[in-house]
Amino acid sequence: CVCVCARARVSWDMMEKALLASLYPEVAGMAEVVLMGGAMGVGNTGPVMEFNIQTDPEAASIVFNAGWPVTMIPIEVTHTALVEPNVLTRIQSRDTPFCSTICRLLLFFRDTYRDVFQFEDPPLHDPCAVAYCIRPDLFTVKRMRVDIETKSELSPGQTVCDIWGQCPPDKPKNVDVVMRMDVPKFWDIMITALHAADDVSCMNL
Repeated sequence: CVCVCARARVSWDMMEKALLASLYPEVAGMAEVVLMGGAMGVGNTGPVMEFNIQTDPEAASIVFNAGWPVTMIPIEVTHTALVEPNVLTRIQSRDTPFCSTICRLLLFFRDTYRDVFQFEDPPLHDPCAVAYCIRPDLFTVKRMRVDIETKSELSPGQTVCDIWGQCPPDKPKNVDVVMRMDVPKFWDIMITALHAADDVSCMNL
């Protein structure tokens, strides 16, 4: 999930943002990019690669270096937004078709994560980026240099994060990387949003 925050908040994929930055570089002074993607260490579609960046590393490199503010929420952080049993209980507190469907989807995701990554509970990735746009105060960020590996046969799409500031001066810090989030408050936002959607869902008619 990649959000462009300007006068309006929109969600685009990485290629669309790369095209926007390449064709209209003046937009860099009017927009902010918030993305769920990348990893500071271990990846999920490769040893050090995360899916959203690995699918198009060249586009990601353009987006990260376009000159606009970029905030990256890596999987180390989204892996803390776990759909634990107490979260499911809160969703199931409404016995409606909409909430039941949400729970079934989350349980399917849980089983997949158990099989592939040995997670007891599944993480919720993309909503973390949306939550950041709404409540950035719930997130702790660190400014650092992030480069996208585009040439390596071993790790194409790796987000190389200079956590300790070891890059030379000609590689300035270019990304705000989220290091942690207030998970309980994140779930408060999510449950409120789900219940608001439940109030107007046509599934409940």
